[in-house]
Amino acid sequence: MAGWVEHGTADWTELRVHGVSGTPPEAMLEHPTVRRVSGDAASGFYRRVWQARSIAADDRTSVLEAYSWGGLTAGSKLRALWLLLIPFLLANVAFYARPADRPGFRQRLGEAVQRLFALTITATLVLATVNVSMDFAGWQCVRPGGAGSCSSAWAGFLSWPWLDTPGRRIALTALVPIAVVALLWWLANKTWCANEVTPVEAVDADNGQHSPLENRRMWNSARPVRRLRAVHVTAALALVGILALAPFTRDRPTLLSGSLMGVLLATGLLSLVLVCLPSMSDRPDTGTEDDGGASTRFIASLPWLTLGLVAVSLAWMWFAKPVPTGSPGAPRTSLPWLSAAVHIGITVQIVLLIIMVVLLTAVRRHNKGAAWFGYATAILMLFGSALSGAYAAAMVLAVAHLLGKPMPRDRGIDPLVTPMPYFWAAALALVVAAAAVIVGLYGYWSLRRLARGAMLTKVNITYPGNTDPVRARAIAKQWALATADKTLRQVAGRFVALTVVLIVAACIGYAAEQTAVTDTPVLAGMANVGDWLIGLFAAGLLYLGRQTFRNANTRRLVGIIWDLGTFWPRAAHPLAPPCYAERAVPELVNRIDHLRRDGTANVLLSCHSQGTVLGAAVIMQLTYEQSSSVALLTYGAPLDRLYAPFFPAYFGPAQLRRTGSFLVHGTDLPVARWPWRNLYRPSDPIGGPVLGADCVDRPLVDPVFGRAAGDISYPPTLGHSGYTDAPEWAAAVEEVKELRLSQVPYGLLATPP
Repeated sequence: MAGWVEHGTADWTELRVHGVSGTPPEAMLEHPTVRRVSGDAASGFYRRVWQARSIAADDRTSVLEAYSWGGLTAGSKLRALWLLLIPFLLANVAFYARPADRPGFRQRLGEAVQRLFALTITATLVLATVNVSMDFAGWQCVRPGGAGSCSSAWAGFLSWPWLDTPGRRIALTALVPIAVVALLWWLANKTWCANEVTPVEAVDADNGQHSPLENRRMWNSARPVRRLRAVHVTAALALVGILALAPFTRDRPTLLSGSLMGVLLATGLLSLVLVCLPSMSDRPDTGTEDDGGASTRFIASLPWLTLGLVAVSLAWMWFAKPVPTGSPGAPRTSLPWLSAAVHIGITVQIVLLIIMVVLLTAVRRHNKGAAWFGYATAILMLFGSALSGAYAAAMVLAVAHLLGKPMPRDRGIDPLVTPMPYFWAAALALVVAAAAVIVGLYGYWSLRRLARGAMLTKVNITYPGNTDPVRARAIAKQWALATADKTLRQVAGRFVALTVVLIVAACIGYAAEQTAVTDTPVLAGMANVGDWLIGLFAAGLLYLGRQTFRNANTRRLVGIIWDLGTFWPRAAHPLAPPCYAERAVPELVNRIDHLRRDGTANVLLSCHSQGTVLGAAVIMQLTYEQSSSVALLTYGAPLDRLYAPFFPAYFGPAQLRRTGSFLVHGTDLPVARWPWRNLYRPSDPIGGPVLGADCVDRPLVDPVFGRAAGDISYPPTLGHSGYTDAPEWAAAVEEVKELRLSQVPYGLLATPP
């Protein structure tokens, strides 16, 4: 590509970092032609290309550069598979939503509870896969006695002569859950190799730090992710092997089958113990590629050992043709131990949620202002559990309808005995959907009342002398919608409270009566309608996955979910979508260090939207010497509005002020002299004030109230975009540069902090 690019360092480099959905570097640099000067296609640094050096706006005095990281979250078509990982994502995000707490037993216990909870979510999806393959197809579609089969043509292959025994059918269908686990294993390993294998050197670890983000070892997750991944895969494979052997070992096992079952049970129990160890979340301080020693290598070998045990078990079932226990021709039942495993999983999740609520109650009084009264962690865990249960119920009930008729017990033609919790999930789906509609209408009414009341008054104050009440009401509506996050938070809180009441009532009723849903006409009707709703949910998920795979625009929109949720390293669930910040933050730190040119040049870190979260993390990762050459300009920042309430230990008010103090070497300079300015608009649904200090936070009036001369249309509302086009933009850039240059260089401080 012909043209000239400034490759050297300048006195001032404005480094722009985009937000969600992967803004192209051409748009960030406001230039038609750009060239990558560092990095790769997934995340790289770009500069403008000029026809000749003589006409270039970039020179050794000032350079404009863009950091594009959108390829880390919205590039590959494989992102379509990540839709299945949303429950894992929620479990991982919940790990970082815990309020600030003093290090000690309580904190370690909370971390162990969350890792164990994440393992139960993996088990939930594995059990659902076992249910539709090994149970429905391999066990129930052809009875143990050889009589009866599913009416669906989908199961016709089960009548082939070489599948003449239950052992062979189960061994064959066991390949489905094994393939699913292998896919998750491969995806986790692939993304781990891409983002998490490059360690970062820690700086002054735990030395007077106020936020975990100040320690660079937060991004050294290669070792704990490798360990956790191995434990989850081991537990999943062991669960498949145990359920495959259960029909042949529950009463009179042979020496080989009993030994295999015993080793698999021991492996599963070992996984439960390992996932609770503190080392599963610890990150090394050093920047060397330390594999963690013999313990990590042993844990990493467990999946392969377990896979070998499962392979031997399936081979024995195939060639030995074992006879399952039970009477031939007896009423059809589900795969032995499967229903019990589903019940145990639900019970364990409930117990862990209760423990987490108790732990959060003990620290919530020290974290005022946290979202959902300090219980955000438990609520996110509940959402993850509910969504994984919805996935499981949708899969099981949909396949049961495809092959026959789902029933809680054998009752006629082509029944498929289905674990009771899936019927209760279908019944609850109707009530939960109704509750969502009710609280949604309440949220809509709240926004309308806000637009017609307090927000209209604010518009009249902001635009004095306006004489167009219709325009004023339209702006008030836009501003009210921009505050929807607060309303949504309140609505979500009420929805969660109502959902918890419904779940508790269902659990109490089921535990007390052990009633089948289909035995009660009202519950049966609810289950039928809920079954239909869950089917629509499954169809919608498949359609969204198809569109995500085929359509780049849909893939980009879905990527917004990952932009918001995958900022955090995988500390609770190793099979969640990968963390882009583990690559983006070190890259930005290294690039800033390069652009500083031994302290003789300065960098203006210009961040928009989600990029402000990266920017704040980068500032907290810099040493005082590095930050002494950096100025910060944020706009459309969700730091205080979204991240501070949900992640108070990382982005709480004290942590954000700590971020600003890094720019002045930790000295006691007043906030007004900090080289940080934040722009926001009342029409922005995402950005807002950061420090609550007028000297730093600068509101921009948007939209322009009246029509331009000769224009028949009103000016557009910019909201979350177009900050660089604002009239106040240039003045803000010059202001932070002057504030940066007015500071005493770090090396000249009389008493460095």
